[in-house]
Amino acid sequence: MLKKIPLFFLLMISFRGQAQEPLLRNLQTSFTYSGDVYANLSGGLETGVRYMDNIDVKAGFDIKGANFFFYGLGNQGKSISEIVGDIQTVSNIDALNSWRLYEAWINKPMQSIKSSVLFGLYNLNSEFDVINTGSLFINSSHGIGRAFSSSGITGPSIFPLTSLAARLKINPVKGIVFKFAVLDAVPSDPTNTKGTSVYLRESEGALLVSEISVSKPGENTEALLGRGINRDTPFRLVLGGWKYTEERTGWLDESESDHGVYAFGEITLQNGFSFFGRAGAANRDINRFNYYLGAGLNYSGLFKNRFDDMLGLAVALPINSDDFVLVEERRGNDFSRNELNIELTYLMSISEHVSFQFDTQYIQHPNQAPDIEDAFLVGIRSVFGF
Repeated sequence: MLKKIPLFFLLMISFRGQAQEPLLRNLQTSFTYSGDVYANLSGGLETGVRYMDNIDVKAGFDIKGANFFFYGLGNQGKSISEIVGDIQTVSNIDALNSWRLYEAWINKPMQSIKSSVLFGLYNLNSEFDVINTGSLFINSSHGIGRAFSSSGITGPSIFPLTSLAARLKINPVKGIVFKFAVLDAVPSDPTNTKGTSVYLRESEGALLVSEISVSKPGENTEALLGRGINRDTPFRLVLGGWKYTEERTGWLDESESDHGVYAFGEITLQNGFSFFGRAGAANRDINRFNYYLGAGLNYSGLFKNRFDDMLGLAVALPINSDDFVLVEERRGNDFSRNELNIELTYLMSISEHVSFQFDTQYIQHPNQAPDIEDAFLVGIRSVFGF
């Protein structure tokens, strides 16, 4: 059992004497502050303004061909989704106020067999069900499909709660990558989600995830064996699946398996446009969302001499499970509607260290509940990185 891992572990670095080749290589550090101000102008549970922020502190280095990475995370402020009442989460930095060690892992590339292995505290969504084109958008459903992110007891190992994991990545030929991961099924401690807690309980089981991606060949094989995805490609097609080893009680009080699949594609065109489409499905007997559909369109270079700015429009639609709707009907609740999120956003890059993002979101049927009016929000995200 490991609990509240101290952040000073980030500073545990060793050096050899000057006469020998340095043990530590490629030391990189970064600090990023992101702040969101959102106003719910109409609808939802109530109108109002909320502010929240996110602080990322990262350090990475290589020792004898292995990659070490540490990631500290801090969140403060109040959730805009608390007054909107939506189910998809308006902001992807929305989290309980806390400081935590978010990631701490070692990745070992093995070029001779075109593979790599990773072990440690790990964000699943850094490599699985992640769309490069979708990263422009602020709504959480464009980070990871809602059918997957709402699975399990507390969700999989993603922001802001992560768990121990082991991941294998294989790049047999250029343009094709296989990934498989085994993760603790319940990130953190469900009874206390502040700070960093790692509990391995046999009764909780494990989460198994696999994925295959196809992209344009010719990229650097070594780079593909590191942590992350291939971002320097004009297209990417992905198919993945996930399953929890332990069954849980489903909507109709029967023991059910928690599993699902997802697929997406993204393409970047030479005229500044890029597009993505995503679909996901989960076992309706145990999950609230049976299906998820999402899509987005980005355009860069809207204004002259501002080639790094991006304009984007995206939609996200989680579809309720029939069993969930039936159970709620027995309780006197009508959840036959589905929440639709439409997001229009514009990212203004001032420099490589500063950016501002202007965002609007329209939410139809927040929380899929009939008694909550459609919501309209405007917001701005400020990012400062060093």
